[in-house]
Amino acid sequence: MPFPTHVRLADFTFNRCPRWGDIYWYDFGIVRAEQHTMAEPHLALIVSDTRVTLRGTVLIVPLSGAENQRKEYAFHVLIRQTECPQLDKDSIAKVDQIYCVPANRLPDQYYLTHLGKGIMARLYEPLLRVLGLPLLLGQISSKR
Repeated sequence: MPFPTHVRLADFTFNRCPRWGDIYWYDFGIVRAEQHTMAEPHLALIVSDTRVTLRGTVLIVPLSGAENQRKEYAFHVLIRQTECPQLDKDSIAKVDQIYCVPANRLPDQYYLTHLGKGIMARLYEPLLRVLGLPLLLGQISSKR
């Protein structure tokens, strides 16, 4: 499922409202500086509740092929193609790379599918760890 480059900007439609659990194509642009980040078009998963976030924005995490998964790295969450047949292959959600993006960069033509609660539930423990919830709850030391 390649990035839909055949769709002209003038033909974009916005009839569906992006929501939690949706997967869209998103163009992450170019890598800036020496940071570990996504670049170019990749699939992205919406992890925010769009009913409560700032109108017109969504939080996304990029998806990548499972062959890019770091062994024993808790922040690459596996999504098997058998769980989501719309994916071309097994993929990982990179929950340690959270982006806030404008919803108007997610036209209907970039929508792929919606993940169920079971898959989404697997992402939230590592996502909450990235956001520091264990520190807040005193479950781990703040010292490194």
